[in-house]
Amino acid sequence: MENSLHYKLRICHTNCQKVIVSHLKKRTDLKPGEPKILEFLAEHEPCEQKQIALGCNLDPASVTGILGRMETRRLIRREIKNGNRRSLYVSMTELGRSMVTKVEETFSFVDNHAIAGLSAAESEQFLELLDKINQNLITLGE
Repeated sequence: MENSLHYKLRICHTNCQKVIVSHLKKRTDLKPGEPKILEFLAEHEPCEQKQIALGCNLDPASVTGILGRMETRRLIRREIKNGNRRSLYVSMTELGRSMVTKVEETFSFVDNHAIAGLSAAESEQFLELLDKINQNLITLGE
C-alpha cells in the first residue's frame, strides 16, 4: 500500500494541508476553505459563485456556506451585476485582500519547502507529471 500511487498522492495532500492550516492558523483567523477561495478570487474577481465552485473543485453547497461565513466576517461581498438577481458576483473586501497576501505567502512557503532538494528541472518535470496524472484522473471520472 505505501508504495502505491494513490497512497502517496493522498499522504502528500494530507501533509500539505496540515502544514498550510498550521501555518495560516498562526497568522490569520481564516477557516477551512477560505484560503483557497481567497486565492481564486485574487485572480478571478469579481466572479459568480459557480465559477468559484468549479475553480476551487468544491461542490456548490459548500461554497455557499463558506461564502456566507466569509461575508459575515467581511472578507468578501456579494453583489448583483447587470440587474440579474439570480447571479451574485463575489469580490473581496479590503480585509479579504489583506488576507490574500498572507495566504499567498503561506502557499509559497509550503511549496518551496515541498520541493526542497529538487533541481529547477526536476521541479518543472514533477509539475508536468502531476498535470498529466490529474488529466488522466479527470478523463477516468468522465
